[in-house]
Amino acid sequence: MLRVWLMIVCLSALTLQAVPAASGGRPDSDTLKKIQLLFPGWKVNSSGRCAVSRTNGLWAWKTVLEHPVNPRLKSSLARDGKGYIIIVMVPDIGIDPGKDFIDLFNWTIPGSDLKQYTVFLGRGSGYYWYMKSDVARLEMFQRCMRLSGGIDIEELMAEALNVSDYDLYTSRVAVEYFRSRGPNAVPKIMRSMQIWQKEEKNPPIQHLLALKLTGSSAAAEELMKLAGSTNHDIAHRALALLVEEPYLGTDSFYRRALSVPEYTGKIIQIFKKRKKMDMILPRLKKLVKAPRSLQQYSEVLAALREHEKPGQEVVLKEFAACNDIMTLMMRMGEDSGDFKYVAIEADGAGTPTKLAEEERKRIEPHLEVLRKSKDHEAVFVGAVAMAAFAPSGQVVAKEYSSRVRRVGVEIIRMLPSSFVFAHFDMLARSLQEPREQALLQMIRHEYGGR
Repeated sequence: MLRVWLMIVCLSALTLQAVPAASGGRPDSDTLKKIQLLFPGWKVNSSGRCAVSRTNGLWAWKTVLEHPVNPRLKSSLARDGKGYIIIVMVPDIGIDPGKDFIDLFNWTIPGSDLKQYTVFLGRGSGYYWYMKSDVARLEMFQRCMRLSGGIDIEELMAEALNVSDYDLYTSRVAVEYFRSRGPNAVPKIMRSMQIWQKEEKNPPIQHLLALKLTGSSAAAEELMKLAGSTNHDIAHRALALLVEEPYLGTDSFYRRALSVPEYTGKIIQIFKKRKKMDMILPRLKKLVKAPRSLQQYSEVLAALREHEKPGQEVVLKEFAACNDIMTLMMRMGEDSGDFKYVAIEADGAGTPTKLAEEERKRIEPHLEVLRKSKDHEAVFVGAVAMAAFAPSGQVVAKEYSSRVRRVGVEIIRMLPSSFVFAHFDMLARSLQEPREQALLQMIRHEYGGR
């Protein structure tokens, strides 16, 4: 909505034809109106001539706009509670004021919560334009006034990626600026990132996102390089952007990254959308024999089964049955729109014996699906996910979690013991996270303690 409004404002301002600078050291009234049209909600604090050259008659006109700062912003740096924009204009009469002209004026303001830049914005509408403001308004003014020959806004926005001001306003504006800017912006973003990495300890998240938003193959190349960085934080953040639409990476890159557990599922979806599943089948067949996480195990197995039986449901019936059992094992709230996880002893929950009887009736049809299944591995994967069910925080009552785990172990016991122990051993060798190794050990103990 804001973008549409700005376009309307810009078009309205530009319909006013430029009028040559008036004599006597005062801008034409139409030009002053343009300024106010571009900054609705701002009022003129002062406006007047601020310099005259005795040698060539060149003069400058300074307009200061002000806007109240939100009074709820108690820590504001705007000491008088106002934000300011300063604009200086010099008539374009064939005399270039020169690059040092900007230093002749007082650009001081009482304070600002946003990073302010003082720049020469360019020529247009019969004037040379100089301005002090934040990057968003500088870019808007230069664009709407169609100024040329001034500061490279793209360079300024790359520099702005390194700014940390109120609510990270400047860097967020800069990130959004680079949307669809293409390959020419990439070197500037990379130079800015290098400066950030020399001076800051935090990962260059905003630079990575700016690269992604350019939508260019040049940005994709940089992100793919960063995804292979020895800095694991940067590598994971770059890879996380590459597995989200639009998919900028190459097939060979995604195939190499397929084994990274956190992104396996999303990369499988990328190859599905590109209709190139055959490219990753050999890797999937290796991963299913040595998964690095339980989630990766389920994602890879589901992809293989779907490929073996094209046209089948995306969710395996065994996985669906396990999910249904987990959903139905609640003390109250059988209606799908009114789930409630409550403790066994809660008021209105009923007696444990009665609840156990009702619970078995509710989950029995789904247990039967698992008993009849000939796909032992799919049953095993779904049951292990249940047996390892341990959500963090207070999202689910402990009593509920423990009952889900017990039923998961019960389902594992439906399978041939030789099959189960062989797969336990396989997981013990391949799982990488200490937490998942501990959960697997707990499941083995419960399974063997029947």
